[in-house]
This record gives sequence, structure tokens and C-alpha cells, in this order.
Amino acid sequence: MSFTKTRLLILFLIGINTYINAQNTSPNKFDKQTFSMYREPSYITFAGGIGNIENLIFEANIIPYYLLSINQESRWGIELSPQVILRMYNIYSLPVRTPSFMPRATVFYQFRKNKTNADYNDIFGYLTLCHHSNGQEDSFFNADSSTVNVNSGNFSTNMIEGGVFLSRPNRFNPYSVHYLKLSSVYHFQHIDELENKMGDLRFFADIQTTVDLTKTLEYLNIRVSHQNKKSAILNFSSRIGWIAGPLSDADNIDVKRLIFKHTISYKPTFMSDVTFFVQYYYGQDYYNIYFARQLNVLRFGITAKASSVF
Repeated sequence: MSFTKTRLLILFLIGINTYINAQNTSPNKFDKQTFSMYREPSYITFAGGIGNIENLIFEANIIPYYLLSINQESRWGIELSPQVILRMYNIYSLPVRTPSFMPRATVFYQFRKNKTNADYNDIFGYLTLCHHSNGQEDSFFNADSSTVNVNSGNFSTNMIEGGVFLSRPNRFNPYSVHYLKLSSVYHFQHIDELENKMGDLRFFADIQTTVDLTKTLEYLNIRVSHQNKKSAILNFSSRIGWIAGPLSDADNIDVKRLIFKHTISYKPTFMSDVTFFVQYYYGQDYYNIYFARQLNVLRFGITAKASSVF
């Protein structure tokens, strides 16, 4: 195993260890319920999936969170995350090519506090500063000066993301919660080769519903036999995005500007922190220099909601 692969493996193990240790923290119920659903989860896919993606061993999103300043009485918070996305290719030597390094810092403010009223909304505003690069420094283009050098070409961009996030209990099911996030992302600084090619401005709407199946069935007077006190959790989430602004290979109204993702996940009662998921993704490839490709893929894997390290 090469030195680079060894470092990547160590980073992967550190991320997993951070997640496991984070489960020992005990933020109040409000933090667990709302902050954890706001965050993007860590995941590992089984191979690459079904669609127009390379033959992979796995894709992994390693994203621990470090919450620096918040307590039960504070409305402000600062959060850091050293996110890394890896794809290991199922070819000779099993290379991990050009990982996405995406460190970020987020400042958020809580507009409402849900302390006593179960029907009261939780509403947050947030602002994130993020860097995205692939750790390479060779020419962006291959020798033909037209095709992109995806193996070792330089990719780097800085972006700012802002939006609002809210949650609300389901009025008809006390064991179900709805979540909504509206956000926009602007790439304010990037290498010259990305000008009008990737799309600097984009808008997103994320909708999510989480259902405690075990308690819901009991609420409906349906008997459920389980040998432990853990609940089965079902989650549905959808993301719709639109790439705005100049995009050299797309018209103003073009399917190439669309980003769509739908995920169904299920955590059985016998699993503590791991959840199984199936996901459909269509849109611009998010893996750094591969952005010029439109992905259309169905994939399967395991995911875990990363908690904060206080």
C-alpha cells in the first residue's frame, strides 16, 4: 500500500472513530433532534451503484462535526467540519483518485426555541464558508487542451452557502417530524478554468420526513414484537436544486441545470447507529473535477448521522 493510500486509510479511520466517540456526548434532546437532521450524514455505498458511474469498490463521505460554542440557553453556534469524499475504483491497484477535500465553517442562529409546545417550529438561519479542492496541481486540461485531466488536474473553488432550516412535528402522528431547508450556494472564487463551466450560483430545497415506525405502530394500536427498547426509524428525504447563471454547455432552461436526489433510509431495531439506504441521484457530478459529467445513478449503502464533538 502506498504512503498516500495509507494516509487516506488513517483519515478514514479517524473519521469513523470521531463519529463513534461522538455518540457518547449527551446534548439536550432539542440539539439531537434538530441539529443532527440539519447536517449531511456520513455514508459508504456498496460499489458505485446502477447508472453512468465508474465501477467502484465504494464511495465514502466522511463528515464529522465539531460544535464549538453552544449551550441550552444560547441561540448562536459555530460549527467546523473537515469533510472528505472518497471514491475507490475497482481497477488494478484499487486507486482512490482525487478525493474531494471540503473543509467548512458554519455560523448559525436559532430564531425560535422549542421548549414546551410540541407544535412549535424550530427555525434556524445559517451561513457557511466552504473550500472544495482535490489536492492536485497538474494542468486542468490534458495534452489535447480540450478534455479535462480528471486523474491529476487541479480543481479548487471557494463558496459561501446561506439558508434557513426548520422542523415541525407531524400534527397527525406525534412520532413523525418534517424538516425543510432552503438554501443557496455561490462560488465566489475559483480557478480560471471553471469560469462559466461549473455554475457559480445554485439554489436548493431539501425536504425530509422522519418516522419512528415502532412507536407509530404502537400509537395505532398495532402490536409490534421486538426484544429491545430501540425503535425502527424510517426516513424519506428529497433535494431539488437548480444551477443558475452562466453555464457554457447549457441553455437558460436546460435539464443539465437540474439537481435531484431522493433517499429512503431505514434503521432496524437491531442496529444502534447504522442505517441502510437506497438513493437515486441525477445532476452534476459533485466529485470535484468530474463536475462536467451528469450523473444518473441508483445506489445502496449504509449511513450514520454524525453527532457533534463538544
